[in-house]
Amino acid sequence: MNFGVRVRTLILLRWIAVVGQTGAVLFVTYGLHFSLPLAACLAVISASAWLNIILGTTQTAGRFSVPVFTFAQLVFDLVQMAVLLGLTGGLANPFVILLGVPVMVSVTALPIRSASILAVLTLVATPILALLALPLPWAEGQSPNIPDVFVYGQIAAFVTATAFIATYVWRVSLEGRRMQAALMATEAMLAKESRLSALGGLAAAVAHELGTPLGTIALVAKEMTHALPRHGELSDDAHLLVEQAGRCREIISRLSTSGTETDPVHARHKLIDLLEEIATPLRTTGLSVTVLATEKGGRTDISVPTLRRQPEIIHALGAIADNAADFARTKIELCGLWDEDRVEIVIRDDGPGFSESIREKLGEPYITTRSGGDERGHGGMGLGIFIAKTLIERTGGVIKLEKSTKLGGAMVRIVWPREKVEAQTAL
Repeated sequence: MNFGVRVRTLILLRWIAVVGQTGAVLFVTYGLHFSLPLAACLAVISASAWLNIILGTTQTAGRFSVPVFTFAQLVFDLVQMAVLLGLTGGLANPFVILLGVPVMVSVTALPIRSASILAVLTLVATPILALLALPLPWAEGQSPNIPDVFVYGQIAAFVTATAFIATYVWRVSLEGRRMQAALMATEAMLAKESRLSALGGLAAAVAHELGTPLGTIALVAKEMTHALPRHGELSDDAHLLVEQAGRCREIISRLSTSGTETDPVHARHKLIDLLEEIATPLRTTGLSVTVLATEKGGRTDISVPTLRRQPEIIHALGAIADNAADFARTKIELCGLWDEDRVEIVIRDDGPGFSESIREKLGEPYITTRSGGDERGHGGMGLGIFIAKTLIERTGGVIKLEKSTKLGGAMVRIVWPREKVEAQTAL
């Protein structure tokens, strides 16, 4: 999991704290006319200002701060705030909640271990403030009567609020990082598919452009073999030239075949052909793989859908089928259904199926049924189903995870509106 916060952000947050602390101290002194050690407070605040000036001149503001550097700065902010609170009433100061701000920042920018250490330091600072803090500033000649039970309540409230808010922020930031990592994996996969498709088109173009000059070379080489004496060094070279030109034409022929993804005919396929393409790799696993395609409701008057070839659908179905193969005991079934409005693909297996506790969460990043690996020794991070679900939704489909009443294992049902996946014209 990646962590990081820009140096610029840390400096900006500290400048906000410096301005706020200075304004509060000056308002209490000159606005409310309360007595407090103004010089000591301004000295503590100036320490943060000087740190910002030093960082601004020695660090690149736009770069990400490494965790150790971030941790050191947050420890400084914690100590600075604790000292300032100690000079202005400690836990009786209504601004004591700000002592938990470094912990909030740490749970979003640091590994959990570093954030936990900072939280422990904050908890250690709490009783120290209760024992050693100066009295709460008040009007000249007056002294507030703050009972001990109020101080104890402040401690309990501060610890509870810090723990709750920090845990909430940590969970939200963790989910955000997981989602970002999963989406990056999805984007990388789509980019790879696009590059492969582009490469196929480029290969076809190269093959087309090289076909004519290679044909000319082969023709000239054959004429040279007829014109030269049967035996001799030049005759052997001419025969070699004919042979190598023939090899080049074979290579170009294969490139032309590989590049047919851009051909209008290759860019579409029948529903049954799509299922067979997904099923073919599964048959090497030794499992019984069945492929079916039929109209819903037993009708026979609706045309068989011809689908646009979409890498997203092929990759998603392949990932789901591979997952089924990992958990199936003996059987996998790929079934295609259609009616006037929808195209549906169902993938079933006879494995253990989805447990009730995890079925609703599957499809979220890093949620997996493979804790410790499955019975074939495969491990998983939960990204396969997430990526498949994301790709299916991008193509206008809906994916549902259910239990198969037919085979007893897992069942994945994908449904598209027919217009989202059907090619414009039939083959």
